[in-house]
Amino acid sequence: MWIMLGTSLAFNLIHAQEKNTKPLETQAIAKLVLNKGLRDIDLGLYPGSLLMHGMSELAVLQKDPQLLNQALAIFADFKSKKIDGRGSFISYKAGGSGAAYLDYLRKTEQLSEQVLSHADKMFREQKRSSEGILTANWAKDSLNQIFIDIAFAVTPYMLYSGLRYNKPAYVDAAVFETLELFKILQDPNGLIHQARGFTGLNIISEDNWSRGNGWGAFALATLVRDLPDSHPRKKEVNALAKRFFEAVLKFQDHEGLWHQEMSDPTAYVETSGTGLLLYAIGIGIEKNVLDRSNLPKLIKGLSGYLAYIGPDGSVSHTCAGCLNPGKGTKPDYLKKMWEYNDHHAFGPVVLAFTQASKLGIKKVKPLLPMGFYAQSPNFPRTYLRHLPEANQNIAWENDRIAFRVYGPPVKDRVSSGIDVWTKSVDYPIIDKWYKLNAEGKEYHIDRGEGCDFFHVGFGRGVGGTAIWYQDKPYISQTYATHKLLKNTPTEIAFELTFAPWEVAGFKVSERKVISMTMGTNFFKVVSTFETDYQGPLTVGVGISYVKNPEILTDQSKGLLNIWESYLPQNGELGTSIIAKPSDVQAFKTYKNEQFVLLNGRAGKPLTYYVGAGWSKSPQFKTKQDWLKYVETEISKLKF
Repeated sequence: MWIMLGTSLAFNLIHAQEKNTKPLETQAIAKLVLNKGLRDIDLGLYPGSLLMHGMSELAVLQKDPQLLNQALAIFADFKSKKIDGRGSFISYKAGGSGAAYLDYLRKTEQLSEQVLSHADKMFREQKRSSEGILTANWAKDSLNQIFIDIAFAVTPYMLYSGLRYNKPAYVDAAVFETLELFKILQDPNGLIHQARGFTGLNIISEDNWSRGNGWGAFALATLVRDLPDSHPRKKEVNALAKRFFEAVLKFQDHEGLWHQEMSDPTAYVETSGTGLLLYAIGIGIEKNVLDRSNLPKLIKGLSGYLAYIGPDGSVSHTCAGCLNPGKGTKPDYLKKMWEYNDHHAFGPVVLAFTQASKLGIKKVKPLLPMGFYAQSPNFPRTYLRHLPEANQNIAWENDRIAFRVYGPPVKDRVSSGIDVWTKSVDYPIIDKWYKLNAEGKEYHIDRGEGCDFFHVGFGRGVGGTAIWYQDKPYISQTYATHKLLKNTPTEIAFELTFAPWEVAGFKVSERKVISMTMGTNFFKVVSTFETDYQGPLTVGVGISYVKNPEILTDQSKGLLNIWESYLPQNGELGTSIIAKPSDVQAFKTYKNEQFVLLNGRAGKPLTYYVGAGWSKSPQFKTKQDWLKYVETEISKLKF
């Protein structure tokens, strides 16, 4: 039987979101997110076992037989194989460390057989690295592969089963697992790297990945709390925990949170790592490994965390599965985008807020309204997405319009033009349409939300750049690198760099920063070009068209506007470029494209705005509507 939150609690949480004045109960947040996770994720996979560990700790804290019985019923489903516990470690088949934790505390007798049998089997049969670290059974011996995530799967499970059944070798294995991983993966800055052996024999990744540090913190914290003081390595555990937790706190941001790449404050806030680190720091404070003067930092983190947790228990900004991406560099980890309600998202919230309540923190006042950053699928907002699963395209949108650029994997099929996705709804459609595409359903036809009917190919699309030389455009390939700068409900920003391309005997490169806010059909572009060419540089910003466009140019306003009919299948489309009038040199046509030519100079940023509007949208129905809107936008723009 599933236990659901009552409507009164949901109402209180929503009310707190709106007013941002009422402190929220930590246990209520833990319950809210727990129930969302139980409904939404596959408990048989390792993020499910993390959620179940959080549920076990919450049930123990609350002394709630109903919640405890619910947890025990789920663990029984692992034993009966109704839930298929699967993955890299044998412990998952028993339900993970939460089952061992409840068994260790003797909350039931029904877990004994499944916990002990799988502990015995894991101790005997789990693959080991050259040092004796229990590692994933699929890990390559030839590369000596290990990764910090395995501490989460091994240390607490072996610790609790070893203590419960008087198996000192299992306890020693639990301690060795985490201490040895920290020894191998340590970074001089006090944090840890994620992995070894994924880009070559014994090569260690270069990251300080948030969730990787969180996995290590989780395992270390269980040793701090529950490894007996009589164990010969307990002082070593506590000393390491103190050093590590203090190092972690140095990278806490102004909202009390941690970022995807912890050493880079421009990276996005990453919530699963944040939750695991807050949980571990809370245990450090509880066990006096960290001074209690750190309690305000913990509370600050919990307060900031609430902005990423929606009133329905949804959790935003969680990095998707991420094991040594690319070559394991910091930029490779930065490229790994966050997901909304990713299956890793829920367990860390339950753990962090449960531990807070255990420390006596019964309520937390949100730093920002609850759910402020949570990317609810139907909540109007700006939204930015890097899509590694879709040729590394980058797409962005607001409540009116969406755009995308193509990624490096398709540089031989398209170039650096900008595609427009027309919308007739105010909520985000990027993820939904890509999901449709993955299911074999077209997003090039209008199902009532808009569609992608605008073809780019090697053209400029809507606002793509070129170097104009000897009366023709020279274009770059797709972007070479990218960096996400901002992704909030009210504003997005990202940077693209384009590798040098040939322009009739000289080369040019470009760095482009794109930003967009709510309530507008335009995004802002700041382009900076570099070249060894000594003469004047003319930059062309272009718009592609198909057959019979109506073209309007106005140099005094820096305006290039095209209105084109795609009837009867689709509506009519207005596309515009607005530049600083003093930067405008001329307007030129080349094949099926119209360009506004801007006076450029190496190293000098050029600012311009690019927009599109669709006749099927709520805002515009006719060419006159669009032109009137463009005129109002011109009066507001700042260069």
